[in-house]
Amino acid sequence: MKAIKINSAVNLTSGLSIPSGSIVVIAEGYADIKSQKDGIIPAQIATFVFASVQALAEGKAPIQGIEDFNTTFAGLELTVADYETLAAETLLINAVYSALDSIYPSQVEQIAI
Repeated sequence: MKAIKINSAVNLTSGLSIPSGSIVVIAEGYADIKSQKDGIIPAQIATFVFASVQALAEGKAPIQGIEDFNTTFAGLELTVADYETLAAETLLINAVYSALDSIYPSQVEQIAI
């Protein structure tokens, strides 16, 4: 399974932060195929954020109240070519990775868990 690791502190709405190493996993994705225009498909992807790979492996609850980003990424765009050729996991991970990279430039990486 693929996930995204954030190599930067993530701020919470409580004023606290998660240290570097938090993990983002895909919960579900929605592609609005009927609204495809100019080779772009609008999409929304829901994610879970865990403090670490270990927290995920131990079955701990996902972290709530992320200030830096909404864990449901709305307004994403998938290309029709990617939608037709990439595996769903890769398609969704790539879309969330791009969104997170704009928030934490060069501080995110795709990992296998």
